[in-house]
Amino acid sequence: MGRDAGEEVVSGTNTRPQSELYRDAAQRWVDLDAAARILEDTKSAIFSQKVLGLIAEFPHYSVSKAEMKIKGSDEWITHLDKVARARTRANEARIHVDYVKMQAMEQQSKEAYERQEMRMVR
Repeated sequence: MGRDAGEEVVSGTNTRPQSELYRDAAQRWVDLDAAARILEDTKSAIFSQKVLGLIAEFPHYSVSKAEMKIKGSDEWITHLDKVARARTRANEARIHVDYVKMQAMEQQSKEAYERQEMRMVR
């Protein structure tokens, strides 16, 4: 997973607060998850529309024959691939949210360790 568009980096460190990075990553995940859920939730409705359209065009087809033709069509396979890719993008965005959160925790831990070291040196 690459760097998000708009992420500012200066000499290897991000110049934006961790809270902003987290918010942006979380918003991206929410948007991608919503898009994936819409595709998943409408999959059976789209399938039904396609079956009904095929039966309207070929009234002698049984429902099972129409379903079989739809499921075997390149168009339906492409649609299923689109649904799966949308879910994958949403999952990757969720992993990025966790990554940003972990980076913030690591930074806090490092800073706390450095403060403790400074106290011990005195």
